Amino acid sequence: MSTKDIHVVSRQNGEVVSKKVRAAPYEFTIATRAKWEMMVSDEDVEIRAGEYRKIKVKEVTLDPDTLAIPCAFTYHAVASVLKVGSKEGNCLVEKERHIRFAHILGQETGKVREGDLLGVLNIFPIMFTREAMKPVLIK
Repeated sequence: MSTKDIHVVSRQNGEVVSKKVRAAPYEFTIATRAKWEMMVSDEDVEIRAGEYRKIKVKEVTLDPDTLAIPCAFTYHAVASVLKVGSKEGNCLVEKERHIRFAHILGQETGKVREGDLLGVLNIFPIMFTREAMKPVLIK
């Protein structure tokens, strides 16, 4: 197993935080059975065509050892979801995570209203195929 010292840069409580950690790549198996979770807007937003924006969504809780992949289909007429995130910043896959926002790209100029379906997350259970090294904080 080859380890690397890396900087994990995230935003926590509105501030950019950088932590140096020792980590290693690892393998996992992804299940062929999954579930869908809806990403629903939790605010009204106006967006322009081509604009990249962060928007609040109704909370989605991910169980430990699951992987969330936004569905490739477009579900909203004016915006597409590119990725999702949580207020906790970067989180280990072994922990419960709480999605609270989505990064969207405006397809057309228009409005996203609170309660609008923005997209769907494909939630896949995963299993590590060997013992994974947990990242170690380097002081």
